[in-house]
Amino acid sequence: MEKRALIAVAISIFILLFYQEVVLRRFYPPPPEGETAVSAPPTTAPVAPRSAPDIPPEIAAPVRPQSEARMVTVETDLYRAVFTSAGARLQNFQLKKYRTTVDPNSPLQQMILPGREGDLPFGVELRGAQGLSDSNAPYGVEGGDLRLTAGEEGSLNFAWAGDGVTLRKRFAFRGDRYDFSATVSAEGLARQYNELAVAWAKGVATQPQPGSEVIFDHAIYLDGRKFTEDPFDKLSAGKIVPEKDARADIQWSGYAGKHFLAAMVPVEAQNERLWLKLRDSTVEEKLLFPIPSDADAVQQRLDIFIGPKDFDALERIGHNLSRGVNLGWFGFIAVPLLHVLQLSHTFTGNYGLDIILLTVIIKILFIPLTQRSFKSMRAMQKLQPQMAKIREKFKDTPEQMNKEIMELYRRHKVNPLGGCLPMLLQIPVFIGLYQALLNTVELRHAPFFLWINDLSAPDRLGSIQFPVVQHFLGPPGVPVLTLLMGVSMFVQQWMTPSAGDPAQQRVMMIMPVMFTFMFVTFPSGLVLYWLVNNLLTIAQQFYMNRTST
Repeated sequence: MEKRALIAVAISIFILLFYQEVVLRRFYPPPPEGETAVSAPPTTAPVAPRSAPDIPPEIAAPVRPQSEARMVTVETDLYRAVFTSAGARLQNFQLKKYRTTVDPNSPLQQMILPGREGDLPFGVELRGAQGLSDSNAPYGVEGGDLRLTAGEEGSLNFAWAGDGVTLRKRFAFRGDRYDFSATVSAEGLARQYNELAVAWAKGVATQPQPGSEVIFDHAIYLDGRKFTEDPFDKLSAGKIVPEKDARADIQWSGYAGKHFLAAMVPVEAQNERLWLKLRDSTVEEKLLFPIPSDADAVQQRLDIFIGPKDFDALERIGHNLSRGVNLGWFGFIAVPLLHVLQLSHTFTGNYGLDIILLTVIIKILFIPLTQRSFKSMRAMQKLQPQMAKIREKFKDTPEQMNKEIMELYRRHKVNPLGGCLPMLLQIPVFIGLYQALLNTVELRHAPFFLWINDLSAPDRLGSIQFPVVQHFLGPPGVPVLTLLMGVSMFVQQWMTPSAGDPAQQRVMMIMPVMFTFMFVTFPSGLVLYWLVNNLLTIAQQFYMNRTST
C-alpha cells in the first residue's frame, strides 16, 4: 500500500507537468468552427441611432492623402517610445533593460509589431451606421520629444478634425514607470455614432529570429473575476466579450507571452465591450465604449502597460494586472518564493546560485517531514516478509488478508501512509516553485556558469543534432544538466527503501527516464532546482542509512 501511494504521487506529478508542458502548450487545438465565436455582419447593415450593435461592424478607413508624418520620441529610464502623427499611434516601443537575445550586444527588445497593413496601437474609431476611422489621419502634435528621468512627468497631445468631428489623444508619462495613461476624446458627434472604439492591432510573429522568443502569443483579458487566455489561432472567427445581454465588466485586455505583457485598462468606464479577431496574420483588439444618445462629445481614459511580467510592479499598478502572471493554483506559495529569490540576488548577483540557496533552504525546512517519511518507509520495509506470508496464506480471502495486514500495522505501530503524507505536504511547495521558476522574467537571459547562459532556456552544450527525436528535444545540443538530473533521480530512487514488490520497483525505476524526457525542454533554472534537490535528498538518505544501521 505504501509503495502504491508513492507511485500514485509520482505519477500524479508527472501527469500534471506533462499535461501542462506538452499537451496544453504544443497540442492545444483551436475550438471547433463557431464555438464562442461570432462573425461580423456586412458594413452596410442598418444600425439604429445610438444603439450599440450586437457585433461591431467592420469600418474601412476613409481614403486620405497621407502627409509626411512627424515622429515624436519619449525616452525614460525604462523604455524608448516613438509616436507617429499619422493616426497618432505608437510606432515603436523598446525596453532598455531587455535585449532581443542573450547576446548583450543584440538590439533592445521591441514590443510593437505592426499588422500586415501597417496597423499600429491606439487607433480610434467611431462606430455606427456610418463609421469613421482615424487611420493615417494627419494629427497635429503639441510639444516635442520628451526625456524623462525618475520623478519627472510629461505628456504628448494630438488633435485632428475631419468629417465634422474633432478627435484628441493625450498620452501622459512618468520617467520611472512602464505604465502611462491615454485619454481619447471626440467632439462634434453626430447621432449616427453609437460607440467609441480604441484599437490595438498587432502582427503575429510565427518565425522569431534565432535565439529570440515570440514576445506575444495569446490575447488575455479580465472580465470581472474571470481571467481568460486565448491563443491567437482561437480568434480566427472573431470573438466579442461579454456576449449579448451579459453585464460588461472588462477590467483590462491585452497581449501576453511568457515574459512580457501589454494591456489597456479602462478607467471609470461602464458597459464597455471587447472585440477580438485574427485576420491576415494580424490580431485586432478593440475596446468598445458606448456613446450616450444625447452626447455631442465623449471622453475615455485608459491606463496602458507595456513591459515585463514583474509581479511586484504589476501589483503596484493595481487593476488586478498581476493576474497576467500565471502562477497557477499555488501562486500564494510562488510569490513568497520569488521574493526570497530576489532578496538572495541582491547579495549573490547570480540567479543560478540563488536557485541553489533557495533549494537548500526549502530542503532544510522539510527535514523533519523527510525523516518521518524515511523512518516510516524503513518500518514498512521490515514488515515485508511478514506481509508476504499473510498475502500467501489468505490469497483466496482478500477481506481477511487486509484485516491481518492492518492488524500487523497496529501491532508494530506503523502508519501505512506515513511515508506518503509528508510527500503530499511538499507537493504544493514544489508546484509553486515550479511555476515561479517557469514564468519569472528575472531568469530571462540570466547566466549561471560555463555553457548555461540563459536560465529561462533549456540547457544545451554544443550544437549536435539528433535527427530522429530533434522535434521533441527542442534546440540542438546535449542537455547535460538534464541528463545529470536524470542520473541523480535514478540514484535517489535506488537508495529509497523498497517495498520488495519487483513489479512496483520496476515502475518506480522508470520514473527517472520519464522525468528526464519531460525536463529536456524545461528552463535550465527549473532543471537546476530539481538536480540540486535530488543531490540533497541523496545526501540525506545516505546519512539516515548510516545512522539507522
